[in-house]
Amino acid sequence: MKRLLFAVGFAMVMVLGACGGEAESDAVSSDELSEQISQLESDKEQLEEEVDGLQDENEVLKSQSGNDDVAEELEMEIENMKEENDALRSEIETLEEENNEVYDENQALMNQVSDLEKELSSAETESEEQAAEENVDDEEEMETASQNGDVPREWEVALDSAYTYAEIMSMSKAGIYDQLVSEYGENFPPEAAQYAIDNIEWDWKANGLESAETYRDMMSMSNAAVYDQLVSEYGEQFTAEEAQYAVDNLD
Repeated sequence: MKRLLFAVGFAMVMVLGACGGEAESDAVSSDELSEQISQLESDKEQLEEEVDGLQDENEVLKSQSGNDDVAEELEMEIENMKEENDALRSEIETLEEENNEVYDENQALMNQVSDLEKELSSAETESEEQAAEENVDDEEEMETASQNGDVPREWEVALDSAYTYAEIMSMSKAGIYDQLVSEYGENFPPEAAQYAIDNIEWDWKANGLESAETYRDMMSMSNAAVYDQLVSEYGEQFTAEEAQYAVDNLD
């Protein structure tokens, strides 16, 4: 499942990257094409107006005697402008086709991104459901093992380690759990560590007092500072009741 999520996520990143790059490039191309089309249409309209003006002028000249040469020149100029106008019309049509292609490419990329988002969402949902099922299985395994007295060997080792930390290092219950599951500590699976914490029998107040005396004697800390260190999640992680007991019973 993790590989599936990674694969889908990677594919989506690649498409989004491509989409981002191409979309930005295509957006610029589309804007440029639209601007060119607008300019060409403006030029085309201007040429048409000039052609109409020349045709009117030509008609006037034709009606006058002695202006045949001028009329012919105007006819040629009109023909040239018509050809130029036709060329502009053809260029506009070409640019419009290119603009439509850019739009279609953008739509295809957006559809691909949408499909990948749906696939990623589905994979994440499946992963969450699988994780929830595994948690239920772990809890059922712990309950069954407790009822049958059939405890995995690793769980028993975790319990032995918990006793060692409690006895030698005077650690709190929460501190021992963190040490048992830490990848830099014992690296037990969570269910083994939880079994150890649920089944260890120890005087945690006595451990709190032992830790308090160590802080006071070795670091010359005040009672308030000792209390804060005992309950801190970055410190000893004793409960408030255990920490207060320790401070109240310091000599």
